[in-house]
Amino acid sequence: MSLASFLLPVLLPLPLLFSPGSQAQVTSGGEMESMLFCTVCNTVVGSLNDDLKYLIDANKYWRQADLDQRLALACGHPQISKGEMKAVCGRFMMEHFRKLKHELYRRYTPGYEEHEELIAVRDFCESLKACRPQQLTLYEHYTRAAKKMV
Repeated sequence: MSLASFLLPVLLPLPLLFSPGSQAQVTSGGEMESMLFCTVCNTVVGSLNDDLKYLIDANKYWRQADLDQRLALACGHPQISKGEMKAVCGRFMMEHFRKLKHELYRRYTPGYEEHEELIAVRDFCESLKACRPQQLTLYEHYTRAAKKMV
């Protein structure tokens, strides 16, 4: 008897146990998407904030083409995994590209009130409605779960 013929009767009923309604699916407006949206915002804006800090400290700035390219690469951050998180990041960037570009530009360009100020990442994500107040990111959920296991 082969392994496949042995496992087939065992594996066939599995789809019946996991109906589509019972799977954790990321749907528009769902809790999982909301958490991923918040996670993506914190990751992207935090990374851009690090770049902004470097520019301010080095007394440099991005040309418009450089800023556009940096924003276009934002979803390539190592903490943004493939699959659904990458898709959520794409939606986040489509919705907030102009706002992010505007905020960054005002912070490294002399003459603006925000010049040389870093972005308060969490507050900024809440102002974009990407995060709800006190909403945990995916990584914060992992951290809490890990602490409970210890």
